[in-house]
Amino acid sequence: MAVQGNDKRLRDATTTYKGIVELAEDGEDSPGVAVQGSDKRLKNATTTARGIVELAEDGEDSPGVAVQGSDKRLKLANEEKAGIIKFAKKGETRKGLAVQSDDPRLSDSRNPLTHSHSYAPLDHDHNSHRGTLSIIDNKSESFPGIVPPTDNSAIIYAKNQSRKKGAAGIIGVTEHQSKQSKHCYGVVGHSQFIGVRGQSSGNPDTFPRGCGILGISRFGAGGVFSSEHGPSLVADGYGAISDFDDTLPLMGDGNALIVRGRSEFIGTMHIGKGDSDNGFPDNLVELFQVEEDDYISPGDVLVASDKGNAILSRSRSKFNKSVIGIVSGNPTVILNSTSEEEKLYPVTLAGKTICRVDARENPIKPGDLIVTSETPGCGMAGRIDSFDKIGTVIGKALDSLDDGIGAIAVFVTHI
Repeated sequence: MAVQGNDKRLRDATTTYKGIVELAEDGEDSPGVAVQGSDKRLKNATTTARGIVELAEDGEDSPGVAVQGSDKRLKLANEEKAGIIKFAKKGETRKGLAVQSDDPRLSDSRNPLTHSHSYAPLDHDHNSHRGTLSIIDNKSESFPGIVPPTDNSAIIYAKNQSRKKGAAGIIGVTEHQSKQSKHCYGVVGHSQFIGVRGQSSGNPDTFPRGCGILGISRFGAGGVFSSEHGPSLVADGYGAISDFDDTLPLMGDGNALIVRGRSEFIGTMHIGKGDSDNGFPDNLVELFQVEEDDYISPGDVLVASDKGNAILSRSRSKFNKSVIGIVSGNPTVILNSTSEEEKLYPVTLAGKTICRVDARENPIKPGDLIVTSETPGCGMAGRIDSFDKIGTVIGKALDSLDDGIGAIAVFVTHI
């Protein structure tokens, strides 16, 4: 139902009758009544009579009184007399005084006081530190394998969690630009055993897959290695590095070194025994393309194909002057001057190799000259008894074979 305009509840209120509200008597503090505008409690306050609040005398510190704006305690402070606070003189260290903004202690450089704190757990701006930093402590924790070490492994531990380009864990920069700058170093790793260990977990789905250490130079060498009593550089493609670090159980695929560009070797180069478990000796070889319809195996004798274009094929005739070489079973030094990628075979250029031979017609003994035979891919013992046979020799036998078809060691030579 709607309230009508003549309802008694809507009449003007008095101190004895309610309208919408009931009015309070002057000074009345009963609950549920409204204070009127003429109430004495709403008068202006003085230092002797209260209004809403009671004002304090100048300097008065009694409880429950309000400090007036003219109070002496609110005056400006100086070094001699206090206002709200008292200022300290320049350099003064007396307790209870405020340091002024022109105090030289806020601007002049000072020697740092002796202090210590743990750097790693604190998040603060390291650029604010100038000068040298020397940290000496004892920390160690094994990290076998190619895994990120923890902060328990090193005295200085830097972990950059950014995934953007240009992120680095630690950077060492030397800006010396004189002619003697070759004696300045960006980063030095020193140890009685391993100076620097750089590792990368890589990415098997990309190429290149990453590298443990990247050396770059604009005018000088990208990397320099030198040793007084050992090899300057060890490149092991099989992961057999336990002599240097036995915490890395690596299983390499045999790829040890890639060199692009002109190379110089000054001194003795020794190529030792390689992967010779298959019974084939190490060889210096060159890669040749072979006819597609030929099935080639190590030890086969190859001749120049009638197709030309540096293509080879298996030998199929006696005393063939087109004989080129023998397919190596263990190529060690490989030359590749062809642009082809398929159907390439390593042909021994010099030294000892295994050769398939046919001794059914003539027994073979050490020292015999080896020429092509009618058996595809096989050599045989031959005698150079006419000018027509010159240029048919591919090697000299180092073993013997009395009969049948087999494989013997020969020394590659062309006569």
